[in-house]
Amino acid sequence: MNFIRSTWRLFAYNLRTVFLFEAGFQIAFAILFVPLSLGLIDFALYAAGLSYLCDANLTTFLGSPVTWPCALFAILLLSLGSLFEMCALVLLMQAGRMRRKIGVRELANRTFEQAVRIVYPRNWLLIPFVLLLVPLTNLAVTSSVLTDFRPPEFIMDFIWENNVLSCALIALFVALYIHAFFLAFGVHFFTLRNEDWMQARASSKRLLHGARWMLARRILALVGLFAAEAAAVALIGIFTLTVLIEGDASPVASIGLAVISLGFLIITQCLLTPFSYAALSCTFYELTDKKNIPVDYRFEPSGPTGRTPFAKRATAAALALIAFASSTSYITSHGLFEPSQEPPARVEITAHRGGARTAPENTLAAFQQAIDEGADWVELDVQQTADGVLMVMHDANLKRTTGLDKNFWEVTYNEIKDLDNGSWFDPAFADQRVCTLEEALALCKGKIKMNIEVKPDGHGTDLERKTVDLINAYGMRDHVAVASISYDALVRVKQADPLMPTMYDMTLAYGYLSHIPYVDYFSVDDFFVTRQLVDDAHREGKIVYAWTVNDPANMARLLSYGIDGLVTDDVTAAREMAEDFHPAD
Repeated sequence: MNFIRSTWRLFAYNLRTVFLFEAGFQIAFAILFVPLSLGLIDFALYAAGLSYLCDANLTTFLGSPVTWPCALFAILLLSLGSLFEMCALVLLMQAGRMRRKIGVRELANRTFEQAVRIVYPRNWLLIPFVLLLVPLTNLAVTSSVLTDFRPPEFIMDFIWENNVLSCALIALFVALYIHAFFLAFGVHFFTLRNEDWMQARASSKRLLHGARWMLARRILALVGLFAAEAAAVALIGIFTLTVLIEGDASPVASIGLAVISLGFLIITQCLLTPFSYAALSCTFYELTDKKNIPVDYRFEPSGPTGRTPFAKRATAAALALIAFASSTSYITSHGLFEPSQEPPARVEITAHRGGARTAPENTLAAFQQAIDEGADWVELDVQQTADGVLMVMHDANLKRTTGLDKNFWEVTYNEIKDLDNGSWFDPAFADQRVCTLEEALALCKGKIKMNIEVKPDGHGTDLERKTVDLINAYGMRDHVAVASISYDALVRVKQADPLMPTMYDMTLAYGYLSHIPYVDYFSVDDFFVTRQLVDDAHREGKIVYAWTVNDPANMARLLSYGIDGLVTDDVTAAREMAEDFHPAD
């Protein structure tokens, strides 16, 4: 109870400043740091002669002499912005401890003096700590603008599918958690004792000696608080969305409910992170008092800076101009002043690898399951055997699902046609074999559309032409899209049949994609899907899908952008979510 009371006293003493600072910081970060950082990336693209960034031109972009300086400066800007918030909250709690009232302006001035030290070479290791280590480990104390950081879902899916990589990732995260844990007080020492980062790291580790379990229990409590807040926000959001969609409430009640929900979200967003800093600071002071470590920082009035009132006004005007220019440039270049395009009348759902949650992926059983669940599309992958037969499987190597440790270009159709391709998933599917593309076409014709991803491996011959010919032989051109992560493969598809719909599977997507020729659909990793990307594609009459989307919150985000379709392992959940956003007339 003493800890809770002490935490509350630190947190509440400058509560008005806490709220105003957090709200102002998140707005400033959105209109200054993010646009400036993205503007640097846009400038690097322009210097490299590119209008967009994707897998195919990544090497060109990275090879440009302008790219790396721009990227490093962008990273420095984001680091400075994030550290600014962290230092400010530490200073706010120090002011609360000293029973000193502090305003936003004074706080910002004092914080800048501390945070700008990140530019010194001896403090550069702060950058990976602020931007990577703390957000990745979701330590209870981080910058509020970094809490949604996450690796792309396709990368995580790839890792979790591999036992060795999964174990390595778990071991890495355990090591990162331990490392981040021992640096929990690093920003306090950096800010309050004016130590450089290497000194602050060492000081944090020494302070935690003999107090590790106490801090662990308190961090777990904060994590629980965060989880409760997230659950409350989600429940209120779902309830509000349900009321608004179903239209049962009066317009006044609906507006009131929406305002209340938004207010709750804003308040929690602005207060939860500062409260976690109050808890950590309370622990910091408890330990420094116990070990007789002086906290040097005091709030005496600053001495003269040498700046005239005119200079101060000029500096403020310059910063305001930079913020206005950067935000305006970002808004106009990313099409935010233009009205969003009309959302699709119906969002189409694609069963990833045929509905891989309920049946072994890329099998006839999975495709039938997708049909039974009412999916609009089934997504499948095409490989080519040594004797040129088109087979359906995601991996180039057969071992994961059949046990045979050979690549497709090393085997003939007769060698693999009788392999068990289902028992790895469940013994009940022991009858499933590696099916041919022709078998898949025969099953799906007239029942479901097909997203057929060709996977050129450099060993086969005429993969794209054979795929196109087979589709046309079944009369299914109007019910398929031939997809590939290789842009060159899509060019070859169009050369074989200019009317064949093509879909560009993109693990990386940024910039103006809609002008890419030979592409009718874009299937983009959900991590890179933005409202601007969707609107830009729609203005050019092109279609955007997002993959692989299994998280309900992520589904809701993408649906709010007006996405045309979702590629998912959970067809039923995706369909329900899509119908909530676009209810049938």
